[in-house]
Formats: sequence, C-alpha cells, structure tokens
Amino acid sequence: MLNIFKMDMRRTLRSKAPYSCIAFMLLVSGTMIFFGMLPDFAAATGSSSGGAMDMTSSMMGIGMAFIMMSILFAICISTDFSSGFAKNIFSRHTNPVRYIGGKLLSLTVIGAIAIVAHAVMSMLLFAIIGNGVVLPGGFIGLLAYLIEKIFVSGAFAALILMVYLFARHIAISMIVGVVAATGILSALLNILGEYLEVSFISKVAKYTISGLSGQANLEFTGSVFVTIIIGSVLWIAVCSALGAKALKKKDIS
Repeated sequence: MLNIFKMDMRRTLRSKAPYSCIAFMLLVSGTMIFFGMLPDFAAATGSSSGGAMDMTSSMMGIGMAFIMMSILFAICISTDFSSGFAKNIFSRHTNPVRYIGGKLLSLTVIGAIAIVAHAVMSMLLFAIIGNGVVLPGGFIGLLAYLIEKIFVSGAFAALILMVYLFARHIAISMIVGVVAATGILSALLNILGEYLEVSFISKVAKYTISGLSGQANLEFTGSVFVTIIIGSVLWIAVCSALGAKALKKKDIS
C-alpha cells in the first residue's frame, strides 16, 4: 500500500491538474476576500455558520476548496484507469485494499495541501487588507480545525473513489463530489426533517460528509472533534469496502 502511495504521489505531483485546481481555488477565494464577500477568517473557513451548511456558504471560502477537490479527485482516479496505471497495479497486487488504501492516502495528502494552502492564504490576505485574523480557539483551535477538515477530505476522497469504481465515469464522480461539497443532501434532509417534524432526520444530516464538515470550526470542542474524526473514519471504511467489492468484480479475477 505504501509503495502504491509513493508511486501515485510522484505521478500526481508531476501532472498539472493539482496545481491548476489549487491555483484556481486560491484565486477565487482570494477574490472573494478582496471584494468583501468573505468578511473575516471565520467566514473563509466556514466557522461562522455555527455548524449549518447552506448552498451559498458552502460555495465560498473553504467550500470552494472542496468543490475543486471533487474535480481534482475525479481526474486523478480516472487517469489511473485511462493511463493503464491501475491495470499495472492489479496485475501485481490482487488485493484491492492495497490500491484503495494507497490511492486514498495520496488523495488525502493532496486535499490536506489544498486545505492548508487555503487557510494560510486567507490569513495572509486578511492581514494585508487590515481585517486581521481572529482565532477564537487560539492555535489549538486552528490546528484542530485543519485536522478535522483533512479527515473530512479523506472521507470525501473515499466517496468519490467508490462512485468511480462502480460507475466508471468521471462526470458522475464529479457530480456526486460537487453535491457532497455543496451540502445539498444535508440541506434537503434538514428541510425534510423540519417539514415532517421528525428531528431524527435532521440529526442524520449532521453525519453526512458535508454535515461533518459543517461542524468543524475554529473553537475547539472535544466532542465535536471526536465526532468528526470517527464519522470520517466510518465513511472511509464503508466507502472503501464497497469500492473494493466493485474493484474485485470488474478488475480483479
């Protein structure tokens, strides 16, 4: 698995896709900051929503990072199969867990780079334009926030990988990724729960990938931190297991 991770990282870092996607993400988020669409660092990190996710807020700030990740992850996964890299891996490793594990590690690292780059750029820009950077939870709160978002990006990558392994279509993977990144499912569940007056449905929305992401904020709370980490790991485990099943059926005899 680690060998596949190293090979995949080398391939990914040599391609233009990660640099193009991250640069576009930073450009769009930076523009939003300069024009006042993101008034402070809390808004840029999605920490001002109080755990709520809506279509508008999820497409701004850190939400833009996850939207671009959905495109980048789908491209990286699709390239494995179109280039013959995956076929070469499967000819030597019949255990699908090795490919899935190595791929998820590399995608999570790329996601972590995007998340940290977004946070650093936002802090620098707010300092430059004079708005300042307020960290209500201090350095610990910021570090916990970054860890939470990185774990969520791992779950996000697992979801997109699973969808691609079943559908084998890059567009479908991107669409599912964008839907997850914008929190559409969580929003619909919240609306449905309120309409039916069933609180359980609204509670379920908190444990979707976008729901977990929406709970991350700059004020460190132990229970929230544990919920996001465990929830993300469970999503990774379920999506990986389903992805392995699809891989065995279609690629590994």
